[in-house]
Amino acid sequence: MKQPTAAAAARKAAGRPQSKPLAEVLGEKRVAGLRVNLESMALVSNIHRASGFIRDHFERAILKDADLHWSAFVTLWCLWIYGELETRRLATEAGVAKSTLSSILNMLEARKLVRRRTNELERRLVIVNLTASGAELIAGLFPKFNAEETRIVERLSPKQIQAATEAIRLILATIVELDGIADEE
Repeated sequence: MKQPTAAAAARKAAGRPQSKPLAEVLGEKRVAGLRVNLESMALVSNIHRASGFIRDHFERAILKDADLHWSAFVTLWCLWIYGELETRRLATEAGVAKSTLSSILNMLEARKLVRRRTNELERRLVIVNLTASGAELIAGLFPKFNAEETRIVERLSPKQIQAATEAIRLILATIVELDGIADEE
């Protein structure tokens, strides 16, 4: 693996903005001459890249020891914070397709971390909740997870963290509005 130069390491240590990723530079070259908004392209592509890097990093650094992948962790997290959920809502909250959720729940149920039951009023609906083992696992994992979240953003000031959080919430709200997704909160 290529080692960073001393200048790159110094910039990184000082918390200065990093140079543009190669994908961004190449993307700008590819769209040169087209009528596109480069700032929007850069922001959205960097959010996408960051989310992928974050997911991969957490799977290697935190979730590997628990033998969980990202979507399984998020599923456990959703059940931990919301309590029991109907599978449609759980899939939405976890950000996965219902068919993907079914596979995740099969794995988590086999490990006795969740349980499913049929809704007594509407027999077609399935309710999912954590078992005691599932609650214990997520309660034990989350402090490690949060410590890594903190480490990832430690170069940002509290104001930068707040501004980034608010900006991403606004982007999410815009997508919800554009797609006509009902807010279930």
